[in-house]
Parts: sequence; structure tokens; C-alpha cells
Amino acid sequence: MEKEIVKAAPKADVPQNKTKVVAGINLDALVKKAQISYDKKEAGLSKQISTGSSLIRPDSDSNYVLWSKGDHWQALTHLKGLPFGRIIQISGKPDSGKSTHAAAFMKFAQDQDVLVILWDAEKKFSPKRFNDKIGGNSDNLLLVDTNNIINGARAVAHLVNAAKEMSPNVKILIVWDSVGACVNSTEDKDDSEDFSQQPGVTAKEIAYAVRKFNKLSNKYINRETGEETVSTLIINQTYARIGFGVSGQIEKGGSELYYLSSVIVQLSRKQDLNRVRQGEKFKYGIVTRAKMLKNHLFSGDECIAEMDLVVSADGIHLAKDVKNFDDIKGWDGEEGEE
Repeated sequence: MEKEIVKAAPKADVPQNKTKVVAGINLDALVKKAQISYDKKEAGLSKQISTGSSLIRPDSDSNYVLWSKGDHWQALTHLKGLPFGRIIQISGKPDSGKSTHAAAFMKFAQDQDVLVILWDAEKKFSPKRFNDKIGGNSDNLLLVDTNNIINGARAVAHLVNAAKEMSPNVKILIVWDSVGACVNSTEDKDDSEDFSQQPGVTAKEIAYAVRKFNKLSNKYINRETGEETVSTLIINQTYARIGFGVSGQIEKGGSELYYLSSVIVQLSRKQDLNRVRQGEKFKYGIVTRAKMLKNHLFSGDECIAEMDLVVSADGIHLAKDVKNFDDIKGWDGEEGEE
């Protein structure tokens, strides 16, 4: 007797209810009703309202100060560059590649007709290096030259507001280099001797500056298109964690700077790249370790934790892609430094 073969009945298609209804309210209809409350001049702001499933983060080239030479930034952060409307932080010990990243982004911003404001708190900006080695144009760079936190933040805000009055659609990159070089308002006073209060005052004033930049980003969203127009890059120092059983580095500036930074890349120099020429040793670059300390703009399952980079006058490259370090060009022919 042949065994009877019983075919499974085909599964009935489960109807997919694409209409989002909660408590009897159609959520799509609710969003549209709220959006039409905006007038035409503020139509872009209506895009801030959506449902969770329909939220789409802008990802076109125009939404970034693009990193346009090499692919290490996207490999590390999964971003095309510095996003407008966000605060990005690059931190690390001295001579780890922080300011080179900042200078490169300033050059790329100029290439993209983005207005660049550099707050040079370290007072080390070199027009010659920026022009000749980085390829930028120092004549087209706006500079704030102070290490006082409050004065610097206000000066940057005045420049942003003035630029927006002259050209409302201009896109702006703010670069603060660096947090660690700044002093608070009490440190500028001759009679300031209460050192126990200094860390608290500094953290509060840094929080003031960061919030001001965040407010500028919110203030200058294009109200008709919803496009973000202000990007902020903050360069910061790290110091050793102190305490029993505690290791690693921590950024300066307090918790507010950490919380308002969407991305934090922490750099640490691994080795110098040196050449011997005519009996003299010259440094022409470094190998630095880039660690993703925070990335709230990444939506995948796994992101890069860390990778090694080569920093020199040739730019910044993934170390794994450099076949021969001897081929790397130094800052001044063979005599450069990071």
C-alpha cells in the first residue's frame, strides 16, 4: 500500500495593515495635519515631525563637509564627512593627528564653498602651512584669536550671525582648536587664587560654549527646506584617568561636551616616522591609533572600534593601505612634522 503523501495547505497571506493606528488615530493623517500648521516659509521645519518608520536622515553630499581625499574617515565613522547640524569631536594627546584632521576639513570645506570659522585657542595656526602644505586659502578663513572660553564662543557666534545676515543660505564650518588650550574667565584675573574652583568654572564655561554652538545649529536650519547649515568640529585633549583600577584616557571639558558630541574620535600616537639624511634624523609623519569612542550617527549592527592611520604631508591614510612608509612625503620635503 502506497504511503499517502499529504501536501501542506498553503499558508494564507496575512494581511499587512500599513495604516498606523493608535487609540483610533491614524498617525500618518495626524502627522500631515500637524505639518500643515506650518506656513510656507517654514515648510522645512514641518519635516521635523514624522513617524518612527518614516524618519530618514539626510545623507546626500550636500549634508556634509565631505572628506574628499582618501577613505579613512568613512571607513572609521561610516560618515561621508562632518554632518551639518551636529557637533563632532576629535580628541587625543599632543602630536596624534588632531589638528591635521581639522586643517584638512577646513581645506575641504573651502573647496565646497563652505565658510570656515577657526577659533584658534592654541594660537598656533600657520597660514604658510595651511596654504602650502594643506592646500587651503588662509585669506578666505575667518579667525578668532583668543583662548578665553566666553570671549571665543561669543566671537564665533557674532561671526555666524553676521554671515547669516549677509547670506542666509551660507553653510558654515566652526572649528574650535582646542578645548584644552582655553582658560576660563576667572583665570584671566590677576587676583584669582582659588584654584579649587577652576575645574568647575572651566567645565561650566565649556558647556556654555558648546550649547551656544548647538543653538546656532538649531537657529540656522533652513526653514523652507529643513536643511542644516552649521557644522561644528571640536578638537580636544585627553588626560589619564585617575583612580584605583582605572585606566585609559578621558576627554577634557566635562559631561556636557561629551553628551552634545554626536561622534567622538580619540587618537593616540603609536610611533614616529623618521628618516636619516646626511647623518641627521628627521621626522616626516606618525602612525596613530584612531578609536571610535562614541558614534550616535551609526545605525548598523557593528561599527569599527579602532584602526591605525598614517599622518603626514601626504594626508591621512589607512595604515594597512600604505605598502611602504618610506614612500610617504614629509611636511617639508623630507623634514616634516605632524
